Amino acid sequence: MQKIGILLLATLLLNSLTAQTIWDDFDNPENIVYNYYDGTGFDQSFPNPSTMGANSSLLCAQYIRNGGVTYDVIVIDPAGSNNLENVSDYISGIKELSIKVYSPSPGLTVQITLEDKNVATGTNYPSGRHSEYIATTTATNDWETLTFSHTNTPDVSVSDTSVNRLILLFEPNTSNSTVWHWDDLIGPDFVNPCQGIAPDMSIGDDFECQRNMTYAFANGAFSTSSNPETTGINVSSMCGFFKKFPPPTNDGAFGGPLSNPFTTATYNRVHIDLYDLSAPQEFYLILQDASSTTIAETIFTTSAGSDWQTYTLDLSGISSANQIANIVFLLNPATSSEDSIFIDNFKFSFDPSSISKQDVSAKTKIYPNPVTDQFTISSTDIISQINITDLTGKLLYIENPIKKKEYVLNSSFLKSGIYLITIQNDLGMYFSRELIKL
Repeated sequence: MQKIGILLLATLLLNSLTAQTIWDDFDNPENIVYNYYDGTGFDQSFPNPSTMGANSSLLCAQYIRNGGVTYDVIVIDPAGSNNLENVSDYISGIKELSIKVYSPSPGLTVQITLEDKNVATGTNYPSGRHSEYIATTTATNDWETLTFSHTNTPDVSVSDTSVNRLILLFEPNTSNSTVWHWDDLIGPDFVNPCQGIAPDMSIGDDFECQRNMTYAFANGAFSTSSNPETTGINVSSMCGFFKKFPPPTNDGAFGGPLSNPFTTATYNRVHIDLYDLSAPQEFYLILQDASSTTIAETIFTTSAGSDWQTYTLDLSGISSANQIANIVFLLNPATSSEDSIFIDNFKFSFDPSSISKQDVSAKTKIYPNPVTDQFTISSTDIISQINITDLTGKLLYIENPIKKKEYVLNSSFLKSGIYLITIQNDLGMYFSRELIKL
């Protein structure tokens, strides 16, 4: 019985230790916002100086400490959430904060402070500071994983459930200007603001709940940001922010692969919202296949003004044989200035009216229409694919390959309203018709 109890306790401790969150690994879209930092340089897409040992990932962060600031801070907030989960296990030591660092030298201190941002300010220490944690480097020019130990509880009035900010400090209480490389910051679990929200693969990235794109490269600083203008067409709380590197790496390129590659038989419109206080600027959108061959590209010239603008690329002229797998954005690639821009709501839609049609309506039937439960699509040709979109172009259903002349669909997933059914036959011809759901 004693052995069973020990095993059970060990299992509980293991589960508790593994149920933590990678705040940033600099290879995938993060769920955090860097709201402020004192450093003189912060590159969030820096090539890993050594892929051997404790950190084999391609990218990391490079941070240049500001020697003129005794307590140089990096302020990190959860994106799309006000709070973190209960952090009491970090004080007790059941869970541990950790970070991978490429250490400049041994014996250097790294500190993490958990705080309530609604109370803490830059000048009212210790108010709002829930707990402080310390780790010390042991290597020189080599990756190591630092785990932090709780050292202080500055403001005991801050509860374990009201922490909503993490402060990272390299060499606090010094005047050093050291260069740090770091990766894989692991901290408290986030309160998930997307709980219960269904995945929507028609959205490449909304910087909140639908993040279906990996940013594998960025010739600049690219991060999630608070929306600077929450009126008009974009009222979401979060967006993306990109700032170009200075010369010589100043083409303003960033992007990477989509989680859900598609063809123009699925989506034939690409949309993106841009907020540009420095307009007019040139913003390139390039769509590539899996081998990085360009399939389509356009240049959007941003409009002057103080609100978000939606820009659209029509893909209807692109063959459905091409699969779009990678996205590349470029900001003012012909300039040498550190230009910047906010982006949001990068998404895809399908517009049947833009297809270069060969009408096969005489060969294709949809019945009954209006429909209450199920309906049938029949054709004298082989049906290859069926799309259902709403009247805004949002893709609601796709089925392929079908390879049948008759196909029965249950309409229970549709609400009452009008929808567009687009059928593609095996010859590449399309037919579109409205479907009324009662």
